[in-house]
Amino acid sequence: MRSSPPSNLPTLLPSHPLPQPPAASPAPAEQFSDGLAEVFSDLADLFGNPRSVGAIYGLLFASAEPLTMDAIATRLGLSMGSVSQGLRTLEDFGAIERHGQNGDRTARTYRAKHMLKPLIAGFVGQRLVPRLEATNQRLMGLEALLEQMPQDQAREAAWRLERVVQWHDKARTFLPLARKILGAG
Repeated sequence: MRSSPPSNLPTLLPSHPLPQPPAASPAPAEQFSDGLAEVFSDLADLFGNPRSVGAIYGLLFASAEPLTMDAIATRLGLSMGSVSQGLRTLEDFGAIERHGQNGDRTARTYRAKHMLKPLIAGFVGQRLVPRLEATNQRLMGLEALLEQMPQDQAREAAWRLERVVQWHDKARTFLPLARKILGAG
């Protein structure tokens, strides 16, 4: 019959974890592609697009070789669904090209077009234009509320609403010029 060791014996295992060797830092080329993925992620976010769309474009832009969906998902830590949706968005923008039209969609490769116009034009066309149109509808709804307010409140609110409408109109006036400059049509 075995007995348990006496409790006054020292334990052989340390009470704190053993030090681990430091993790190897990524290679400069990997740091470079991570940096570009972050830059384009910020740009996508600025225009109201998912950060993942920008990160995918940045990774493709940094890569000398076309990348598969699997490689993109693994490298960025994204789900295949996010990568698929991001690639579709970037294709709609005209910012990337697809290679390898065989039956397995995950074996296709993708390469960034190294032109800023399609990317920015896509962001503008798919995000800013619809948002400006939706904002216009909201502003018209707010104008209708002025009639339901007491006169002193309505006067103050009308002045504030007029300012916002002016800013909105300036943005709407500038947008066609921006789209023409960017080649968004």
